[in-house]
Amino acid sequence: MKKISQLLTFLISFNCLASDSIFNSANNDYSNQNYKQAIEKYELIVTNNLESSELYYNLANSYFKTNKNHLAIYYYEKALKINPNFLDAIENLEICNSQITDKIEKIPELFFISIFNDFQKILSLKNWIVLTVILIWLAILIFVFNLFREKKNNFPLLLTIISFCFFLLCVSINNKYKTNKFAIIFSPKVEVMSAPSKQSTELFNLHIGTKVKISDSINNWINIVLENGKKGWILKENIKEI
Repeated sequence: MKKISQLLTFLISFNCLASDSIFNSANNDYSNQNYKQAIEKYELIVTNNLESSELYYNLANSYFKTNKNHLAIYYYEKALKINPNFLDAIENLEICNSQITDKIEKIPELFFISIFNDFQKILSLKNWIVLTVILIWLAILIFVFNLFREKKNNFPLLLTIISFCFFLLCVSINNKYKTNKFAIIFSPKVEVMSAPSKQSTELFNLHIGTKVKISDSINNWINIVLENGKKGWILKENIKEI
């Protein structure tokens, strides 16, 4: 068992080193404007189930340079899923969205909901969890320290309350990731139907590069919701989930 564990550790380390080497090589290709070669190398890393916001960002930039906006949008979105505050990815995504056919205006959110959503984006879910764990341990340490002091204070209680609030925040963000699924349209033109059937009424059309929210699925049909509130059914083959 020990030998197997050592072998797995070696293979993982070797795989990471190889991916780093490929990543650096792809970056050099991008710098030299060899975008197709860069894409092949970035995609090779992705197929090895390795991911990072920088990897997706560089891959998105490469697709943008080769005029494949839908793929650029897809990978900018994946980069932002890992790091919601990646400003360069946000700016480049806005440029890509300005060049696609469908211009969908988002329904304005209530003020307090908008503030709460912006607060959630300050950190990634992973970092919120790390911060929460640190606060919990800090509260425990100060509580223990207080046991040996004559003069007590309420700081551990305050930290406990804050930690609990952050824990609820982590649960909220995690639930949002699980329930809120998004995808990018990958077909040139998609007919959005009123029901999961080709015989149903056509409601409107969507075009390549448009982001949609997945709310339900039946067989090969996906129920989508747009940022402007419009809903409908499309075939699963027309999208790629982020």
